[in-house]
Amino acid sequence: MTTLRSAALLALLALALAAGCASSGNQPPEGTQTQPRTGGRGRFPGDSARFGGVNKVIENSRPDAPARAGVIVVANQQGASATVVDAATMKTIATLPVGNGPHEVAISPDGRWAVVTLYGDRATPGHELAVIDLAAAAPAVVRTIDLGEYHRPHGAAFVQDGRTIVVTSETSQRLVLVNFASGKVDTALATNARGSHMVAVRRDGKRAWTSNIGDGNVTEFDLQSRRTVRQLPAAPNDEGIATTPGGILVWVGSNSARTVTIIDTERGESVATLTGFGTPYRIGISRTGRVAVVNDPDNNKVWLYEVGSNRELAQIDLGKVDGVTPPAAGEDGKTGAGPEGVTFDPISDIAYVTLHRSNQVVAVDLTTHKVVGVGSVGAGPDGIAFSSLVRR
Repeated sequence: MTTLRSAALLALLALALAAGCASSGNQPPEGTQTQPRTGGRGRFPGDSARFGGVNKVIENSRPDAPARAGVIVVANQQGASATVVDAATMKTIATLPVGNGPHEVAISPDGRWAVVTLYGDRATPGHELAVIDLAAAAPAVVRTIDLGEYHRPHGAAFVQDGRTIVVTSETSQRLVLVNFASGKVDTALATNARGSHMVAVRRDGKRAWTSNIGDGNVTEFDLQSRRTVRQLPAAPNDEGIATTPGGILVWVGSNSARTVTIIDTERGESVATLTGFGTPYRIGISRTGRVAVVNDPDNNKVWLYEVGSNRELAQIDLGKVDGVTPPAAGEDGKTGAGPEGVTFDPISDIAYVTLHRSNQVVAVDLTTHKVVGVGSVGAGPDGIAFSSLVRR
């Protein structure tokens, strides 16, 4: 009897295990997380657009925060300063002296730190980065990172969960990887091209691309293995650059050809060219990967495009926007507000654009294609970045 009872219990146990396996066979192991499907071959939101789908998932690491909650940090070239602006109200929180020739801004993933590249002026090449603590009671420059031999730092971005900053060094033709905690240069990767100016980084921080003004091409880097990968053809005097979240497409603006080249990084070739610009000085792609912003200071316009189809969505003429007050002629003799830098809200479809000649910044709604906010900053604003830090 005991033997029969044991056999029956074993049989019941086997059936229970089989049922459990059948019900959980498609489930991830305990402790793992599933990722939402992005459609097509897109590996990140927005990259599926090329294959016929448009993914509107928006990353939101702060579900408790409303849209436009945070600050924007603007590098004021002529003011040797950086202005911190409340992203919702467009009111200035602080303007801080940072050093000679601030050009671009990078924000750490947690939103606390802003890094401003100090490019220098015509006579004196810069070689430093200014670090701003945005969480302090009053935002303040708390330290400076010296890049040593790597002069003319320009485009910059945080990677590796904020442990590393990548920054272009224009004169040394390098992409420099800096340990943020120590402030020491970790690696300097050759761009193998002249005038490496701006940098675009894939959202996962594993790949990066520089625009090389002097050679009219793009250099691709593998940031994990710390190596230069290849050159990709673009157009002469290419400067503005942006990538889709998954890095499948790279958009590059040519100041002399007055075009935007769209590069397919999987094919390693150009797949489209957009025309009609005065100067496509800066390019940005929204966090969803759905909309590309092309800032054209010569035409005083902000152009909006649908990524994937390359369909023009709108041309925003800043000369017709209430509250935008450009001078009769700027220091370069040109009129108009002069849109330059661009950054994006990570929660809502809002882009922020610096206006170099009017010393302002505007918020652009990427759904309605309208300017929905105007704020004042320092002299000659250029680079800009969004921080999701909510100041209390």
